[in-house]
Amino acid sequence: MKAYAPLVLVGCALLPACTDNIRQAPAAQIAQQTEHSPSPDPQGLTWFAPVLHLSQYRTLFFGYDTVNYRLASADTNSGFRLLIDINYGGAVRHYDFAQLDGQSRPLSHQRHIAERCQLFNSLISSCIYQDLLSLDLAAADLAQARQTGLHLQLASATLRYEALDLPANYIQGFLQGQGAAKP
Repeated sequence: MKAYAPLVLVGCALLPACTDNIRQAPAAQIAQQTEHSPSPDPQGLTWFAPVLHLSQYRTLFFGYDTVNYRLASADTNSGFRLLIDINYGGAVRHYDFAQLDGQSRPLSHQRHIAERCQLFNSLISSCIYQDLLSLDLAAADLAQARQTGLHLQLASATLRYEALDLPANYIQGFLQGQGAAKP
């Protein structure tokens, strides 16, 4: 078995899935991974940056709360949107707004579903939920964030939830990917 260990390490080093951390990838790599769809999605979006991922262990259901998020835009460049897909367990959360640069901006809700509910030890009832949200961003928001990145906190009127970050290289790469394919 020891003879195969170096092969596994070399194989993993050559596979992008083993080594990719999109947060640390150079802007050029993110530009290459930016996707363009010839037909718009239901929200009218055609450009999609690679997905960023965040997770935290949850004790109920013995799994992870996860957040997958990415930048997107339409061909018209009328603005940008941060798409957020959240899976979590426990009590229902009310994602009302994102705090960004000291301002609260409303979140748009696309979907909220309870995937599964369960009773634990005959005492605690809990569910696993999925929320699909989006946050509208102006071109000025991304222009400013090209150097410093974008940091925001998802929140309700009374609670703060996940903190999301879009590194500067991620934003630069997405904008480069869009610009490279446009006439």
